[in-house]
Amino acid sequence: MTLPAVAPTPPTAADRTLLAFANSAEFAARDLYAVAAALPAFNDEERAMLVGFHDHHLAAGQALAGLVGKHASNVREDAVYDAFRGKMAGSDKSAIFDALRELENTLVSTHLSLVGTLEGTGGSALVASILTIQARHAVALGLLGGRAFADALTNDAAPLSPKATS
Repeated sequence: MTLPAVAPTPPTAADRTLLAFANSAEFAARDLYAVAAALPAFNDEERAMLVGFHDHHLAAGQALAGLVGKHASNVREDAVYDAFRGKMAGSDKSAIFDALRELENTLVSTHLSLVGTLEGTGGSALVASILTIQARHAVALGLLGGRAFADALTNDAAPLSPKATS
């Protein structure tokens, strides 16, 4: 294995804006998982998984904040939260898993679009590492929601745009 010979480049001013948005989107996901984990529909094992996914989004948001510094708001993106909050209710676990899968796929698409847009390689590497975990979350949630394996692997979600949600 050959390691890159060049050190990662820091985020540009434009990158910091995009990464700050990703930070806020991650905190929206964190809060949505907290809502889902509190629902009585889930058993202890399912709740533990939801709390684990909550913690993954918390860690992703914190990692992005570390890279962005003072430009990170460290608060959830309400437009993202509001778009999914109504789907985190009731006792239909499959519907809730499907809503969370949609959230994860939306974040994967969003982060993938950022990887191609960011100029600094440090930000691109961090976002790429986050989106691989979220893609795995989406597949697991799809399978738990009763989707066929091939369907669970499909991501048709459109990426979020900071301008469209902020």
